[in-house]
Amino acid sequence: MTLIRPRMMLAGGLMAVATAAAGIAAAGPASAASAPASAASRPVVLVNCAGAGQVRPAGYDIGCMPSSELVVGLKWTSWRSAAFGSGVLKVNDCTPTCAQGTYIKYPILVVLWRARPWPRHAGREYFSRLTWIFTAQRPGHTPAAQTFTLPASGQP
Repeated sequence: MTLIRPRMMLAGGLMAVATAAAGIAAAGPASAASAPASAASRPVVLVNCAGAGQVRPAGYDIGCMPSSELVVGLKWTSWRSAAFGSGVLKVNDCTPTCAQGTYIKYPILVVLWRARPWPRHAGREYFSRLTWIFTAQRPGHTPAAQTFTLPASGQP
């Protein structure tokens, strides 16, 4: 028996929570209203492993090294104070070793959220949280959704 309905409900719930959190963050303190228009019009970025900010990237290395988990084929439906998209999580099975392993693909939904000031980048914000939600099979003993804290520097 597949659990499509519960997964879709979980995905919808997580997206609703992320959207609500983004709305609260977007409202922000009264001082945010006095920010220059140019800073407000800049999109929130996802900081990659090299420390560069990206908007709507096609892929992301969650481990920032030769990693055993990569997100690829990202297609974004929204990119504001929260970002929503879908893609594929590639997980190295490390059999017989990680260097000789095979990547197994799992379809996922992706939510980037909790925009925060990007240190040393005046007026810019970066996404500090990434949640992925498995939409079909997932690696054994892995929850249906996982949330990660993303560093502002790109390095864990």
